[in-house]
Amino acid sequence: MAQEKIEGAPMPYRPYGAEIKETRPYSPCRAACPAHTDVQAYVGLIAQGRYHEAFEVITAPNPIASVCSMICHHPCEQSCRRCTIDEPLAVRHLKRFAIEKSLDYRRARRRLVQKTKGKSVGIIGSGPSGLTAARDLADFGYSVSIYERHPVLGGMLASAIPPYRLPREMLKEDIDDVIAKGIEVKTNCEIGKDVKIDELAKQHDAVLIAIGLSLSRSLPIPGVDGPGVLLAIPFLEDVAFGRKPCVGKKVLVIGGGNVAMDVARTARRLGVKDVSMVCLESAEEMPAWKWEVDEALEESIKINHRWGPKAVRREGDKVKGLEVVKVKAVFDASGRFNPSFDNDQTSLIEADTIIITIGQMSDVSFLKDSAVSLDERGRVKWDPATQMSSAKGVFVSGEVVTGPGSAIAAVANGHRAALAIHLYCQGEAIEGKLPAQEKEKIEQMPPEVVEKIAKEPRLEIKHLAPEVRCDSMVHFEIGYDEEEALKEAGRCRGCGGGAVVDQKKCMACLTCMRICPYGAPVVTSVSEIRPEYCQACGLCAPECPAEAISMVSYDVREIRRTLPQTVGRIEPNRQEPVIAAFMCTHHVGVLGFDLPKNVRTIPVHCTSRIDVLDLLKAIEAGADAVAVVRCGDGTCKYRDVARRVDARVKRGQELLKMLGFDPGRIEILSAASGNGGNPYAAVCANFSERIKQMGLRGTK
Repeated sequence: MAQEKIEGAPMPYRPYGAEIKETRPYSPCRAACPAHTDVQAYVGLIAQGRYHEAFEVITAPNPIASVCSMICHHPCEQSCRRCTIDEPLAVRHLKRFAIEKSLDYRRARRRLVQKTKGKSVGIIGSGPSGLTAARDLADFGYSVSIYERHPVLGGMLASAIPPYRLPREMLKEDIDDVIAKGIEVKTNCEIGKDVKIDELAKQHDAVLIAIGLSLSRSLPIPGVDGPGVLLAIPFLEDVAFGRKPCVGKKVLVIGGGNVAMDVARTARRLGVKDVSMVCLESAEEMPAWKWEVDEALEESIKINHRWGPKAVRREGDKVKGLEVVKVKAVFDASGRFNPSFDNDQTSLIEADTIIITIGQMSDVSFLKDSAVSLDERGRVKWDPATQMSSAKGVFVSGEVVTGPGSAIAAVANGHRAALAIHLYCQGEAIEGKLPAQEKEKIEQMPPEVVEKIAKEPRLEIKHLAPEVRCDSMVHFEIGYDEEEALKEAGRCRGCGGGAVVDQKKCMACLTCMRICPYGAPVVTSVSEIRPEYCQACGLCAPECPAEAISMVSYDVREIRRTLPQTVGRIEPNRQEPVIAAFMCTHHVGVLGFDLPKNVRTIPVHCTSRIDVLDLLKAIEAGADAVAVVRCGDGTCKYRDVARRVDARVKRGQELLKMLGFDPGRIEILSAASGNGGNPYAAVCANFSERIKQMGLRGTK
């Protein structure tokens, strides 16, 4: 169901087909993203070399896109329909590539937003949720002030995520995008100490509490208090702000989550050679992401599974180790977290520094004696339907109320809070107008479709060697270069961007049903194309005699409209022919865009989308010739494309001949990728020579 349009809501950049996508099931990758980033759209744009447009799609729902390109747990990849074929698309790395390619563009597009609403909002906290709400509210036209207790913006992104995972320059680019809109920033400002929340409520028309989980939990065990026992968040904050924490030669981290991984791997980068972990869970039960665990093991961090902390053992003030007890089970019969122990099995894990990473909580001490109520467990009372606390005009968002989660989930909650605040400030009702998180998604590919798709391995990201990366806080992932990114983007199956039928035009002629290699159309009185079957190849659209089929991901007539601009002005005294080249981006990679200047490139996801009229329009626009440059034999990502394209080109040649032109001015070119040099440039150059022999149009 399409989201209700809110009056005055800012309209972000929307790729082609955005409106229809809201009425249809989402691609699984988009549905899995808490912010519902249109993955299919931006990956398709990357494949065509349209990096700035991809950047717009990426950042429209996500103001911390650079951050997410580094640290996101990428639920989109885990939902990718390629998982049933071979391996998921490397979505996070493609996002990073597009963002890095758009650095100058993003800086140039920053603009001050006019404050048109005459009202102001104060935001406490500048983490993912606070930054998202700040950006949205500025776009709505409000004056926005951010209050941050740390010396820099970013919340836990800046104060707790280690630089080896999140380079600070990437975070800064995201923050600069937001504050460039004219947002007032007050750092080193602690609410409750420097200013009271009730004072903020009087200064602003609305206040948002987005403070996250900034306190570490400790353990109620003997010996825990005293030197040599640290808490995770203060430890990470010391590292983030250049205050080197005092650690010994043998560090033991208690916990098995992602924060525990950050702490252990950070300790290694502080020069500690002997770092180990102890957790309640087995290797299969650990809450940390598997890739984090694998990377920690590569860095010689030892993990002691199925042991629970019993007591910190000391000699005087010095820590000697942690006494642990064997874990029988982490969860009870109903699946709830309820560890049980075998008290007859204990052991001592030696360490001189112990760091506790068993959970986090919010620091809500500043709410004491304020109008904002807390529940019996000390948590902020709020209404999820309105994002409002018990105090009128004071809203809450992010992990302070949702509990531990991902940065992108906090972004999604920040969007909800901003919209709630906007509605409140305009005197409108909030309930029922905030977007639902769950979205209907396209079903998994049927087995008979999976069998028809060629396996294509994922391009893995290279890492710095463990012995190199553990010597500094330098980011350890080496991103894709252009050729790698384009090749990986070509693996996308375009889920959600496929064919749709205008049933008012459909004549039920069965053409689409005969043509589709994947069995997507079902024809009764009209045709219906099933999205779980459709592979978005576009083979059917040019063949439909009623022009009833369109594509969600692109305008089937866009090429015809834009060809005059693509071909450009034709110089009458030119020495080289002007070639309009339809370039298949799959397998072409970076080579497809590095062509002679006389070749006007028209990137397409597959030559299956090219119509006979597209070929003729290029000639009409003044091109001397048209090349259809497709993948080498057997390398096309779609089935049964070649013979259909051959037939269209042959028809184009026949029509060209009827118009008095040499039919050889339209030709199919092909080159196998990976045979050295630039085979696509070579075949285009050879074609140019043949056209020169025919003669250039309009020249003497």
